[in-house]
Amino acid sequence: MSGTIKLKYCVDGEWKESETGKFMDIRNPSTGEKMAGTPCCTMDEVNSAIEAASAAYPAWSATPVIKRVQVLYKFRDLIDAHLDELTLICANEHGKVWEEAKGDILKVREPVEIACSAPILMMGESLMNASTGFDTVLFRESVGVFAGVVPFNFPGMIPMGWMMPMCIATGNTLVLKASSSTPMTSMRLLELLHEAGLPKGVVNLVTCSRVEAEIFLTHPDVKGVSFVGSTSVGLHIYSTAAANGKRVQALCEAKNHALVLNDADLESAARAIINSG
Repeated sequence: MSGTIKLKYCVDGEWKESETGKFMDIRNPSTGEKMAGTPCCTMDEVNSAIEAASAAYPAWSATPVIKRVQVLYKFRDLIDAHLDELTLICANEHGKVWEEAKGDILKVREPVEIACSAPILMMGESLMNASTGFDTVLFRESVGVFAGVVPFNFPGMIPMGWMMPMCIATGNTLVLKASSSTPMTSMRLLELLHEAGLPKGVVNLVTCSRVEAEIFLTHPDVKGVSFVGSTSVGLHIYSTAAANGKRVQALCEAKNHALVLNDADLESAARAIINSG
């Protein structure tokens, strides 16, 4: 790894050098150029991220929801201010063309805006005289620490759009396992999130192998897991985490089906299918 930038992991608001001896090369798919090395964080380092999220949870969940979403409003503005920078990072590490990489970043911004409506979305419900002498009241409360296990293909949208905004807006804390091949977009977005005023430990980020990530499925402080990726891994995460009493959200590999009829122009249909991917 001499001469190559060694990336860090983030725990409790601090970027730390991993003690691991294992690093994965990040190469620009467009040029083949080696950009950086991603650490395979040790089990202790992954555990420290969970502990930081757990320690941050009481204060964050007790923070009024209106104040929590103020962080996201500022984060949205920072995304706009750094849009070209973020697009370039995404394009370089993933190989997306400029407009596709820009779309990946904009798909972070949109869920952030939706999560800013948490003060309305978290409103409870009540019913007077549900039974003689009894009223019912429903409160929506945060749960605790969540883990997000992220694929390589959308390094901005999935971790920092799909997983993070609603998680923290509703008072939970998060440990992200970023993709080892495309972590730099998420890392920069997390820096901006801290710049927006996010308290330490609310969102933590590690990169590791499946071996170290197993702790998310069994650790008593982790209350839920969100996963996007292959069906085989998704089934393992779902069965293991659910068996340990955790909530699981597993979006396994999707297929874009196409039906080509006998009277279709096969050449035109083939081009359309290829270009739609």
